[in-house]
Amino acid sequence: MDYKKEIDIILNEDIDNFSKKIKIIAVLTSAIKENLNLTPVVVGGQAVEFYTGGGYATMDVDMVCETSTKKIGEILEKLGFYRDNKYWILDSNKLDLAVETPSGPLAGADDKLMELEIGQHTAYFIGIEDIIIDRLNAYVHWNEKWQEEWILGMMVTNYEDIDWEYLNKKAYQERVNDSLKRMVDKTEKIIKFM
Repeated sequence: MDYKKEIDIILNEDIDNFSKKIKIIAVLTSAIKENLNLTPVVVGGQAVEFYTGGGYATMDVDMVCETSTKKIGEILEKLGFYRDNKYWILDSNKLDLAVETPSGPLAGADDKLMELEIGQHTAYFIGIEDIIIDRLNAYVHWNEKWQEEWILGMMVTNYEDIDWEYLNKKAYQERVNDSLKRMVDKTEKIIKFM
């Protein structure tokens, strides 16, 4: 399959940049799976952007891969990316896209992954519960209070899909359960007035 050609077609589609990024992520996932027999998982800011429907904007995509970045770099290079420090930058004037491929392990449960099928490709995102925990950790332990907006955004948008038992258990393990409770209370008030 000519993944580079697929990326070029996506870049020329008349769709928003958020949709272009998601489609390109799915193509990259297929290329990595086909060549290295492993499944990269989107984490970090791009996962927040996905779960907020594009509300949170990020320029880079973190894809956790359990292999050397050199092997992945060889694939990305063939697909039109070039290396700039820790990032692989898509060589295009149509979309700003930087990919980082930290090695695993994934800080989340494999059985909570969100699989997003796009045509003949599938993108994998860290589970909603695990990205909420990630952002709660930043909120509590690194004092990143600005994370609250995005935690609430993810919780409001995905309220019905969240495994609350799992989320509460993880929050307790990570010592962020008090903040989670406050966020849930705020989320439920927001939903009540929607």
